[in-house]
Amino acid sequence: MKAKPFNSLKAWHMSHISKNARKGFTLIELLVVIAIIAILAGMLLPALSKAKAKANQTLCLSNQRQWGISIQMYAADHNNRFPDNSQGQHLSWMGPSMAEFWRNYLMESKKTEAEKDKFHVIFCPTDKWHRVADMWRNSDPNAHLKPVLTGYFYLPGRTTSSAEYNVSGVEDWVKRKQLGGRFKNAPILSDRLQGIGSWSVNNNSGNVNWFTESDGKSVPAATHRNQDGSPQGGNFLFEDGHAEWHRFDLQNARQTIDLGARVGSWLCFYKIPIQE
Repeated sequence: MKAKPFNSLKAWHMSHISKNARKGFTLIELLVVIAIIAILAGMLLPALSKAKAKANQTLCLSNQRQWGISIQMYAADHNNRFPDNSQGQHLSWMGPSMAEFWRNYLMESKKTEAEKDKFHVIFCPTDKWHRVADMWRNSDPNAHLKPVLTGYFYLPGRTTSSAEYNVSGVEDWVKRKQLGGRFKNAPILSDRLQGIGSWSVNNNSGNVNWFTESDGKSVPAATHRNQDGSPQGGNFLFEDGHAEWHRFDLQNARQTIDLGARVGSWLCFYKIPIQE
């Protein structure tokens, strides 16, 4: 077989190198691809964030409707009364009798070594702070005799001794024992529109921090949060069993209760239209 001339071999070799080189990317092409990916990500991430927030709102709404069904079932078995929460403290700590109601009609809230999962009906899927605080009772051997925590504000069946509920004239609202009556169209459960600081009910001014501390870590205090930790809004459950979403506006919010020196400076807000 006759050997190829040197020049022919060189041309053949350079031809293959050129073909192989054309299979790769140049630096400019790579930068263009990265730029396109960054632009697409910038367009998609806000949409994904909104979709996630909407999914959490829907899951939270489902939780509250399950609460509503359970309360209606309890009322049917107990002369149209709400579950007893006379030992409940503030707005989210439930008395032991409420834990029994959960176990019999809704879902048992057991002591856990880790935070409750996202689908736990007793906690809003976006609730972080109360999932952390819920674990405090794990080391207490008498925890079953003491108040337990929920990831919502549950209102009826309380007593005046557990907090100063009349700060904004809502004492009769949270003390009611039976369904119906004067507050039949008012909410009985809501998301936690909760922060820390001071706020004036009269002129809507003050300073509210939407984060708290636990074991040296910053934990968001409210649910359904914006990037700054403030609540976008919350779901509200009514005693007829329906639940609905209301956006939150701090400048148009009503302070439900300022617990003041009792538990630091927690602030809890609400303001939604109520049909008579």
